[in-house]
Amino acid sequence: MPARYTTSTHGLYKAPTAIRLSCRRSIFTQSAPKGNKDSEKDLDDSEIYGISALCIAITVALAVYFYYYGKGGVYPTPIRNMLREGGAAYMRPKEKQDLPKALKCYKKALELLDELGKNDINHGRDAAHVTGLVARVATIYSEMGDLDNAIVTYNDLMERILSSAEMADPKLLVKQLMHTRLSEERRSNILRALGCASKLAETLELRAARWRRRSMVLADPALAASSADLKEAGRWYQWCLQVVTLTYQNHFNHIQLDKGLEPTSTPSFDPATLPKFFSIEIVTSLFYNAATYFSKCAQFDMAAPLLQRALDLLRPAVSKGDEEGVCRSAVLMSHLANAAARKSDLQAAEKILIDGLSLAKRFSKNSECLNSFVALTYSLGTVYQTAGKTESARVQYRQAIDVADTIGDKEAAQLATEALNRA
Repeated sequence: MPARYTTSTHGLYKAPTAIRLSCRRSIFTQSAPKGNKDSEKDLDDSEIYGISALCIAITVALAVYFYYYGKGGVYPTPIRNMLREGGAAYMRPKEKQDLPKALKCYKKALELLDELGKNDINHGRDAAHVTGLVARVATIYSEMGDLDNAIVTYNDLMERILSSAEMADPKLLVKQLMHTRLSEERRSNILRALGCASKLAETLELRAARWRRRSMVLADPALAASSADLKEAGRWYQWCLQVVTLTYQNHFNHIQLDKGLEPTSTPSFDPATLPKFFSIEIVTSLFYNAATYFSKCAQFDMAAPLLQRALDLLRPAVSKGDEEGVCRSAVLMSHLANAAARKSDLQAAEKILIDGLSLAKRFSKNSECLNSFVALTYSLGTVYQTAGKTESARVQYRQAIDVADTIGDKEAAQLATEALNRA
């Protein structure tokens, strides 16, 4: 029962607020780099409420490249006013948002931009300020629960940035990313497409889950739709992983050659060796999302290496005692332990859980670490119970209940209580 990542409106990791055997998680995301978004005082004249997220989740996801943070001056005045109106409806606390109004404004602005772009290459379909707006529309559809239109819009974004050949063969993008003369605009668009593909995969997963629920009533048609969505999600996760891992491997081997060393097929995953356009956040978010997908599909041999590599990237932060890195690692370890347990390697699962608990205990006031502690303790109890160590399992379940009650996680407390009663 691994913990799961959730995200705040600023794209930072929040505490895993639920513990589920299904390994569900929300979208993994990242906020804008410092310096890219204007100050609050400038919003009215020059910055159209960011055309920014945070959404991923998920999103992860890679979202620093997913939205356009630009000056309002890039837009013609009528479109700028429309975006400002949409931003006023969207860039609010969640309870005060008017998503239908924001969506209407953004879609109309996009329609006008696309019409303008037919005769003005500066506003072309793949221009950064246009694709950023498409990403915002897709995000709002997702937030409204309209997954069908979200998926259509994500696909539209991919088609604006990439050719059909590039979507079929990620190695073509690897070559471009490694090219020293690649324009910054093109690199940003490729990275935006990478973020979009990750979000598309996550949204397909969500729709697959919705189809599975419907299949209880509709039987075969809904079940077939669920399977198709999951298969498509897997294709996009694999595509993202190839872009990231092959680019990193090429970059790492260039470093090796510069040092007079032999190229290798197994780079170190030391964060210092990542290409400058790939942050730790980008890579760990992708690995985490893909790993939870593979775990859901019972492909634990594919999930475990991704989780381990994510931990490798966070290791320097953990060694320095960085609170965020420590607590993120604790969550990742709960998933890694789950993969080991599902492969019946209880000894490995026990060690990972104990190591994860040692991390979660380091920051007892951090909500991420507290929730991770509950997940790890519960999971250690299940490992002990499976191994026939009933009394040890009970001790773990009681600890999970105590901490879950303290932090107000009723669902986790109930699950641990049910497990204690069965033990």
